[in-house]
Amino acid sequence: MEPSPTRLIEFTLTRVLMAATAGLAALLFAGAIARAQAVRILPSQQKPIAPTTPQAPAAQMPHPELSPAPLNPGNFGSNTREIPLPEVFRGCWFGQVPAVDSMRPLSPDAGHIHWLTKTYTLCYRQVGYAGRWQLTFAEGSVANHAIVSDERQVMRVKSVAGPDRAELLSYLHFRAPQVNPFGMPTGVVNTLDELTHLHCAVAPDRTAMDVAADVFVENDGKPWVEMTWRARFIRIGDRPGG
Repeated sequence: MEPSPTRLIEFTLTRVLMAATAGLAALLFAGAIARAQAVRILPSQQKPIAPTTPQAPAAQMPHPELSPAPLNPGNFGSNTREIPLPEVFRGCWFGQVPAVDSMRPLSPDAGHIHWLTKTYTLCYRQVGYAGRWQLTFAEGSVANHAIVSDERQVMRVKSVAGPDRAELLSYLHFRAPQVNPFGMPTGVVNTLDELTHLHCAVAPDRTAMDVAADVFVENDGKPWVEMTWRARFIRIGDRPGG
Protein backbone atom coordinates (compact mmCIF):
# COMPACT_ATOMS: atom_id res chain seq x y z
CA MET A 1 0.00 0.00 0.00
CA GLU A 2 1.84 3.03 -1.27
CA PRO A 3 0.74 6.69 -1.16
CA SER A 4 0.04 8.34 -4.49
CA PRO A 5 2.98 10.03 -6.30
CA THR A 6 1.14 13.36 -6.16
CA ARG A 7 0.72 13.11 -2.37
CA LEU A 8 4.40 12.25 -1.93
CA ILE A 9 5.51 15.14 -4.13
CA GLU A 10 3.25 17.63 -2.35
CA PHE A 11 4.47 16.39 1.03
CA THR A 12 8.10 16.68 -0.05
CA LEU A 13 7.62 20.21 -1.34
CA THR A 14 5.89 21.32 1.86
CA ARG A 15 8.80 19.97 3.88
CA VAL A 16 11.13 21.93 1.60
CA LEU A 17 9.30 25.15 2.52
CA MET A 18 9.78 24.37 6.21
CA ALA A 19 13.46 23.55 5.72
CA ALA A 20 13.96 26.93 4.06
CA THR A 21 13.45 28.57 7.45
CA ALA A 22 16.60 26.89 8.69
CA GLY A 23 18.73 28.19 5.83
CA LEU A 24 18.59 25.02 3.69
CA ALA A 25 16.54 26.52 0.86
CA ALA A 26 19.18 26.57 -1.86
CA LEU A 27 19.99 22.86 -1.61
CA LEU A 28 16.49 21.48 -1.05
CA PHE A 29 14.62 23.65 -3.56
CA ALA A 30 16.88 22.39 -6.35
CA GLY A 31 15.99 18.78 -5.51
CA ALA A 32 12.29 19.57 -5.19
CA ILE A 33 12.15 21.24 -8.60
CA ALA A 34 13.72 18.19 -10.23
CA ARG A 35 11.21 15.85 -8.58
CA ALA A 36 8.14 17.97 -9.22
CA GLN A 37 8.68 18.60 -12.98
CA ALA A 38 5.20 19.07 -14.50
CA VAL A 39 3.26 18.67 -11.23
CA ARG A 40 1.36 21.79 -10.10
CA ILE A 41 3.22 23.21 -7.09
CA LEU A 42 1.59 25.12 -4.24
CA PRO A 43 3.08 28.66 -4.29
CA SER A 44 4.86 30.11 -1.31
CA GLN A 45 2.54 31.40 1.36
CA GLN A 46 4.32 34.64 2.07
CA LYS A 47 5.13 37.75 0.06
CA PRO A 48 8.83 37.95 -0.88
CA ILE A 49 10.81 40.29 1.33
CA ALA A 50 11.96 43.43 -0.49
CA PRO A 51 15.61 42.91 -1.46
CA THR A 52 18.25 45.22 0.00
CA THR A 53 20.65 44.50 -2.86
CA PRO A 54 20.09 44.49 -6.64
CA GLN A 55 18.29 41.39 -7.86
CA ALA A 56 20.14 38.74 -9.82
CA PRO A 57 19.47 38.48 -13.55
CA ALA A 58 16.27 36.66 -14.47
CA ALA A 59 18.17 33.65 -15.76
CA GLN A 60 19.62 33.08 -12.28
CA MET A 61 16.38 33.46 -10.35
CA PRO A 62 14.84 30.32 -8.72
CA HIS A 63 11.74 28.59 -10.03
CA PRO A 64 8.88 31.18 -9.92
CA GLU A 65 6.49 28.75 -8.19
CA LEU A 66 8.93 28.01 -5.37
CA SER A 67 9.65 31.38 -3.82
CA PRO A 68 12.48 31.06 -1.27
CA ALA A 69 11.07 33.85 0.93
CA PRO A 70 11.65 32.92 4.60
CA LEU A 71 8.68 31.73 6.64
CA ASN A 72 9.54 33.81 9.71
CA PRO A 73 10.92 31.02 11.93
CA GLY A 74 10.32 33.05 15.06
CA ASN A 75 6.53 32.89 14.63
CA PHE A 76 5.37 30.04 12.42
CA GLY A 77 1.72 30.45 13.42
CA SER A 78 1.37 33.88 11.81
CA ASN A 79 2.59 32.79 8.37
CA THR A 80 -0.28 32.62 5.91
CA ARG A 81 -0.81 32.74 2.20
CA GLU A 82 -2.90 35.66 0.93
CA ILE A 83 -5.87 34.02 -0.79
CA PRO A 84 -9.10 36.04 -0.45
CA LEU A 85 -11.89 34.28 1.43
CA PRO A 86 -15.65 34.82 1.67
CA GLU A 87 -16.74 37.21 4.41
CA VAL A 88 -18.44 34.33 6.23
CA PHE A 89 -15.03 33.20 7.50
CA ARG A 90 -14.42 36.42 9.46
CA GLY A 91 -13.20 36.22 13.05
CA CYS A 92 -11.47 33.32 14.77
CA TRP A 93 -12.21 29.61 14.99
CA PHE A 94 -11.00 26.89 17.35
CA GLY A 95 -11.15 23.11 17.02
CA GLN A 96 -9.80 20.02 18.70
CA VAL A 97 -9.25 16.57 17.19
CA PRO A 98 -9.00 13.92 19.93
CA ALA A 99 -9.37 10.91 17.60
CA VAL A 100 -9.34 9.91 13.94
CA ASP A 101 -12.00 8.11 11.90
CA SER A 102 -9.72 5.85 9.89
CA MET A 103 -6.09 4.74 9.58
CA ARG A 104 -4.36 3.00 6.67
CA PRO A 105 -0.79 1.82 7.33
CA LEU A 106 1.64 2.53 4.50
CA SER A 107 4.47 0.44 5.90
CA PRO A 108 4.62 -3.12 7.22
CA ASP A 109 6.59 -1.67 10.14
CA ALA A 110 3.79 0.70 11.14
CA GLY A 111 2.61 -1.57 13.95
CA HIS A 112 0.71 0.18 16.74
CA ILE A 113 -0.17 3.76 15.79
CA HIS A 114 -0.95 6.25 18.53
CA TRP A 115 -2.80 9.48 17.58
CA LEU A 116 -1.95 12.58 19.58
CA THR A 117 -4.77 15.09 20.05
CA LYS A 118 -4.35 18.13 17.80
CA THR A 119 -5.73 21.66 18.24
CA TYR A 120 -6.33 24.29 15.55
CA THR A 121 -6.84 28.04 15.71
CA LEU A 122 -7.72 30.01 12.56
CA CYS A 123 -8.27 33.77 12.31
CA TYR A 124 -9.53 35.80 9.36
CA ARG A 125 -9.70 39.58 8.99
CA GLN A 126 -10.07 42.24 6.31
CA VAL A 127 -6.70 43.40 5.03
CA GLY A 128 -5.24 44.94 1.94
CA TYR A 129 -6.32 47.63 -0.47
CA ALA A 130 -9.68 46.04 -1.30
CA GLY A 131 -10.40 44.98 2.27
CA ARG A 132 -10.62 41.30 1.37
CA TRP A 133 -10.95 38.61 4.04
CA GLN A 134 -7.72 36.69 4.48
CA LEU A 135 -6.26 34.12 6.84
CA THR A 136 -4.02 36.20 9.08
CA PHE A 137 -3.27 33.70 11.87
CA ALA A 138 -3.23 29.91 11.72
CA GLU A 139 -1.89 27.34 14.15
CA GLY A 140 -2.17 23.57 14.25
CA SER A 141 -0.26 21.73 16.95
CA VAL A 142 -0.15 18.81 19.37
CA ALA A 143 -2.48 19.65 22.26
CA ASN A 144 -0.11 18.37 24.95
CA HIS A 145 3.13 20.23 24.25
CA ALA A 146 4.83 18.51 27.20
CA ILE A 147 5.05 15.15 25.42
CA VAL A 148 6.60 16.40 22.16
CA SER A 149 9.71 18.30 21.15
CA ASP A 150 11.08 20.11 18.10
CA GLU A 151 7.52 21.08 17.13
CA ARG A 152 7.17 23.25 14.02
CA GLN A 153 4.11 23.99 11.94
CA VAL A 154 2.81 26.10 9.10
CA MET A 155 -0.65 26.50 7.55
CA ARG A 156 -2.02 28.26 4.48
CA VAL A 157 -5.17 28.54 2.41
CA LYS A 158 -4.96 26.25 -0.60
CA SER A 159 -8.20 27.13 -2.40
CA VAL A 160 -11.73 28.53 -2.07
CA ALA A 161 -14.49 26.23 -3.32
CA GLY A 162 -17.58 28.40 -2.76
CA PRO A 163 -19.18 31.17 -0.68
CA ASP A 164 -18.72 29.17 2.53
CA ARG A 165 -16.05 26.59 1.68
CA ALA A 166 -12.26 26.60 1.66
CA GLU A 167 -9.42 24.10 1.69
CA LEU A 168 -6.40 24.60 3.95
CA LEU A 169 -3.04 22.86 3.93
CA SER A 170 -1.32 22.20 7.26
CA TYR A 171 2.20 20.87 7.85
CA LEU A 172 3.26 19.73 11.32
CA HIS A 173 6.67 18.40 12.37
CA PHE A 174 7.44 17.04 15.85
CA ARG A 175 9.29 14.37 17.82
CA ALA A 176 7.33 12.11 20.17
CA PRO A 177 8.04 8.98 22.23
CA GLN A 178 6.75 5.74 20.74
CA VAL A 179 4.26 3.81 22.89
CA ASN A 180 3.13 0.17 22.89
CA PRO A 181 -0.52 -1.00 22.60
CA PHE A 182 -0.89 -0.43 26.34
CA GLY A 183 0.18 3.21 26.11
CA MET A 184 3.57 2.67 27.73
CA PRO A 185 6.75 4.27 26.29
CA THR A 186 9.05 1.89 24.44
CA GLY A 187 12.14 4.07 24.76
CA VAL A 188 12.10 4.97 21.07
CA VAL A 189 11.55 8.58 19.95
CA ASN A 190 9.97 9.03 16.51
CA THR A 191 10.30 12.02 14.19
CA LEU A 192 6.87 12.62 12.66
CA ASP A 193 5.78 14.82 9.76
CA GLU A 194 2.06 15.29 9.09
CA LEU A 195 0.61 16.86 5.97
CA THR A 196 -3.10 17.58 6.44
CA HIS A 197 -5.71 18.77 3.93
CA LEU A 198 -8.56 20.47 5.80
CA HIS A 199 -11.82 20.81 3.89
CA CYS A 200 -13.75 23.56 5.72
CA ALA A 201 -17.43 24.46 5.38
CA VAL A 202 -19.04 27.18 7.51
CA ALA A 203 -22.42 26.14 8.96
CA PRO A 204 -25.55 28.10 7.87
CA ASP A 205 -25.82 29.83 11.25
CA ARG A 206 -22.14 30.89 10.96
CA THR A 207 -21.32 29.80 14.52
CA ALA A 208 -19.44 26.66 13.54
CA MET A 209 -17.25 25.26 10.80
CA ASP A 210 -17.37 21.60 9.78
CA VAL A 211 -13.95 20.25 8.85
CA ALA A 212 -13.09 16.97 7.11
CA ALA A 213 -9.40 16.15 6.91
CA ASP A 214 -7.05 13.79 5.08
CA VAL A 215 -3.70 13.25 6.79
CA PHE A 216 -0.49 11.80 5.34
CA VAL A 217 2.19 10.91 7.91
CA GLU A 218 5.88 10.15 7.58
CA ASN A 219 7.83 8.52 10.40
CA ASP A 220 11.58 9.19 10.37
CA GLY A 221 11.32 10.31 6.74
CA LYS A 222 9.40 7.24 5.49
CA PRO A 223 5.68 6.93 4.52
CA TRP A 224 3.92 5.67 7.64
CA VAL A 225 0.14 6.01 7.61
CA GLU A 226 -2.83 7.81 6.04
CA MET A 227 -5.67 8.98 8.28
CA THR A 228 -9.00 10.78 8.06
CA TRP A 229 -10.89 12.73 10.69
CA ARG A 230 -13.89 15.02 11.07
CA ALA A 231 -14.38 17.80 13.60
CA ARG A 232 -16.47 20.88 14.25
CA PHE A 233 -14.61 24.13 14.87
CA ILE A 234 -16.39 26.84 16.83
CA ARG A 235 -16.26 30.58 16.32
CA ILE A 236 -14.41 32.25 19.22
CA GLY A 237 -14.63 35.90 18.15
CA ASP A 238 -11.71 38.06 17.08
CA ARG A 239 -8.16 37.44 18.14
CA PRO A 240 -6.52 40.71 19.22
CA GLY A 241 -4.13 41.75 16.55
CA GLY A 242 -5.03 38.65 14.50
